[in-house]
Amino acid sequence: MIADIKIPDSSIVRQAEELARSVSSDMLFNHVMRCYWLGELFAQQQAIEIDHEQLFLSAAFHDLGLTDHARGSHRFEIESANAARTFLVDEGVPKDRAQNVWDDIALHTWDMNLFRGDTSRVVQFGIAYDVVGFPGVELDPADVAEVLRRYPRLNFTQGFYELLEHDLGSKEHYPHAFHPCSRIAHNRSPLEIVDLSALQRNAPFAE
Repeated sequence: MIADIKIPDSSIVRQAEELARSVSSDMLFNHVMRCYWLGELFAQQQAIEIDHEQLFLSAAFHDLGLTDHARGSHRFEIESANAARTFLVDEGVPKDRAQNVWDDIALHTWDMNLFRGDTSRVVQFGIAYDVVGFPGVELDPADVAEVLRRYPRLNFTQGFYELLEHDLGSKEHYPHAFHPCSRIAHNRSPLEIVDLSALQRNAPFAE
């Protein structure tokens, strides 16, 4: 337990953790587990009721597309979402519940989860906080320290960036489409796009 929070005790959660552990590097597995715990800490801080199992499944599976288990021609979050949904349905999870996890994962590289239900919102908070942080947002330092003790970063900032570079380089036509308004902004004037490595330095963690 961390901050009186306990991982949901269900068969599908145990299976999900086992799959994530078996297909991920130590660095990537620790990241997805930190995302779960950070999401739980945000839910506790905000005193909201969430679906703890959905949070765990979404966090544990959100980067499957960056592993050999689920690489494909689509962008990594879609491959992750597809692999997660297939796994859950095959294990007997109702299709609508598996779809909720698909949605959380497929949307996590944008900001849409922040405007969905509370569970989806803390999924997004947990992932984003671990990667780039939220300016002005803080969790209890002792709780965060315990998460980091259990799941150390293992040079996550560089390692995760390299995973994304590999995903980009492995696809002849990388299927990330710019938002329509981004296209307009680009054609109006030079559009400055900050590299992820610069954003990662805002995360409130030392490597």
